[in-house]
Amino acid sequence: MPATSLRFARAVRRIDTLAAEQLPTQRLIEAVADELRAAMPVDALVMAATDPDTLLGLGAGVAHGMPHAVCQPLWEYEFEVPDFNKFGDLARAPRRVADLHAATGGRPQRSARWRELRTLMDADAELRATFTAGGRGWGLLHLNRAGTTRGFGAEEVAFVETIAPVVGRALRASLVSHPAPGGAGRGPGMAIVDSDNRLVSASPEAWAWFEDLESLYRLPGRALGRDLPSEVMVAAQEARARAAAGVTATATRTRARTRSGVWLLIHASCLHDADGAAAHAAVVIEPAKASEVAPLIVEAYELTPREVDVTRALARGLTTNEIARELHLSRYTVQDHLKSVYEKAGVSSRGELVAKMFADHYHDGLAGAIHDAAGAPAAAVGAAA
Repeated sequence: MPATSLRFARAVRRIDTLAAEQLPTQRLIEAVADELRAAMPVDALVMAATDPDTLLGLGAGVAHGMPHAVCQPLWEYEFEVPDFNKFGDLARAPRRVADLHAATGGRPQRSARWRELRTLMDADAELRATFTAGGRGWGLLHLNRAGTTRGFGAEEVAFVETIAPVVGRALRASLVSHPAPGGAGRGPGMAIVDSDNRLVSASPEAWAWFEDLESLYRLPGRALGRDLPSEVMVAAQEARARAAAGVTATATRTRARTRSGVWLLIHASCLHDADGAAAHAAVVIEPAKASEVAPLIVEAYELTPREVDVTRALARGLTTNEIARELHLSRYTVQDHLKSVYEKAGVSSRGELVAKMFADHYHDGLAGAIHDAAGAPAAAVGAAA
């Protein structure tokens, strides 16, 4: 086996091992990014976990070799300018990994994003991917290489295609592997972000939530002397893009997660001046409701609707026979469903299952919310976003 192929094969095995370790999301991303950079030459890398309903960052990620000046135009071109290999398109495409040279017929200058980024950094070649599981995007990857007139090689693209579904499943699982130890502890916060993505003002609660986010980038906040998490900036930027495009529901709603595992909901809406023009964006960041978290838990554990019914009945304290009567199933079918749920959740008893799926993840109303989410796991945030 050639040395390059051997290196990729070893990297695939190491990433497979990492995916099985149930690491916290940030540690998983850092470890996979290190393996990627060791396996092939890369001059700049961005990798982030994403809300599968919006493909916006969840608050965990890494950026290597990317100047802070790139953050705003990277997402501006993502939301507002037609281009090649946009993350939203890749998440829905048959192939979730794409090289820019290949997509443009060897003429990357056809990409507006490529032309803009080249004014800010050395970014001659570009490779992008979305990490999907269950047909939904749980993470994204952007790679650049400098000093070349060619794109990423076929073997490099194949390597990323091999690991992409593995990383997607691991990212999805990481969201329930390390739940928050307690409640949110504070209420909503509000911030105002101007049209240049500068933080104009923020409430004390917003500052506290900003500090709790892991954040892919911390953007310097020159006006107020504090940094702005990139996830907040991106939500505001998407809200402005939706308003500019005349989208009826202009508000952006996306989820994020703190270092300690608390789920948050970020709302961003455009504010208009006296002439009706969009100016600042108002961003509200608050603890997410159970109904907004439940769809992710259902997906992360890969529960079927019937498995959710059985789990919810069990959480109410019903016996196997009582569950069978209520759901019109045989006792043996209920036992089969319970065995499957135990395996998916990584537990061995009813008490462990109830603690892990309900008490660990959220404290108010999650049992009912999980049941409601089972039939339509994508509806909680995406329908409104």
